[in-house]
Amino acid sequence: LDSDVWETAMVAFNMMHTNARETYFPRSRAQGVGTLLMFAVRNIFSQPERLVAEMRQLVAEKKLHKAVAADPLGFLVHQTGASSLTDAAYRFVRHEPGVDVVLFGTSDIEHLRQNIASILKPPLPAGDLQQLRARFGHLVGVGLDGPRVA
Repeated sequence: LDSDVWETAMVAFNMMHTNARETYFPRSRAQGVGTLLMFAVRNIFSQPERLVAEMRQLVAEKKLHKAVAADPLGFLVHQTGASSLTDAAYRFVRHEPGVDVVLFGTSDIEHLRQNIASILKPPLPAGDLQQLRARFGHLVGVGLDGPRVA
């Protein structure tokens, strides 16, 4: 962003990797650089066993308290909140100031419909967003796993 040559950029951002909120989005917005958002869901929010493994690792590294890791994101799924962790993940990134396009990929037409429905929903409740920030706002690099190779 120190150069005037960029019109768009892809940025990693998700519920457990939010440092772009302070380091990138203010500058991209000020300079009119469009942001394509990647890593919104990946395996960590769509595969429960992946989330459990990541939470164990964060506790072992003393980056997360054991009590938080026991049910880290369960508070997001409720009647006035998200319908699933994937729904929460897409709604979280979709309504972040500085995110212009949310990238997602699937080979399943029903997943495509669900992803679009989530992106079109309103933001997560303010209390849920506050809890996410309090629990995970300090984390960097979580959920940035590459695509699965068959």
